[in-house]
Amino acid sequence: MTAVRRLLVIGIVIFFLGGLVAYQEARVNSGRQPVFLRVPGIMEPRVQLEPRLEKYYRGCGHTYPLPLPPGIKWQGSGKEEMTSLFPPAEGWRLRQEAGRLVATQEVDGLCPVCAPKRHLAVKDGLVAVYQGPAGTLGPLLKVTGLKISALPANWQSRIQAGEAEFNSEQELLEALDSLDEYR
Repeated sequence: MTAVRRLLVIGIVIFFLGGLVAYQEARVNSGRQPVFLRVPGIMEPRVQLEPRLEKYYRGCGHTYPLPLPPGIKWQGSGKEEMTSLFPPAEGWRLRQEAGRLVATQEVDGLCPVCAPKRHLAVKDGLVAVYQGPAGTLGPLLKVTGLKISALPANWQSRIQAGEAEFNSEQELLEALDSLDEYR
C-alpha cells in the first residue's frame, strides 16, 4: 500500500509541476508579470519581441532610437543576458513597455540636433553665449563684453525672455557682430 501512495504522491507532484510550467509559458508569451514568486534562471521572463534601443540626452531631454546590434539572438534572452549586453555602469536602463523590452542609454550632454545651437543669456550683467537651445543648461561658451543694459530694449527683452536662440555658430556671429556697436 505504501508503494501505491508513493506513486500517487509522485503523480500529483508531476501534475502540479506540469501546471506551473504551462502557466509560466503562457505568462511569458503574453508579456504579463507573474503572480507567484519567480525562481531565478528558471521562471524569469524572456525576450519574445525584438527589443527597442534608444539614447536619452540629459542636457536637452531628447530621446533618439538606436539601431539594434547585428548578429544577436534576442528570442529567449533573459534578464542576465540583456544586462550583460546593456550594463547599468554604461548608463543603460532596462524596462518593459507593452510586452517589449526597452533599453535606454542615458548620456550627459546635448543631442546631435541641439548641440550646434547657441543662445544668449545674462551672466553678471553681461551677455553670455551658451551652447544648446534656449532653456537648456548647455555649457557656457563665453561671456561677451556687452552689458545687457547697453543693448536696445528689443534685444534686452529677447535675451531676458530666453528668445535669443540661433541655429548655428554663423547665425550667432552675425547677431553678435550687429550688437558690437553697443559696447
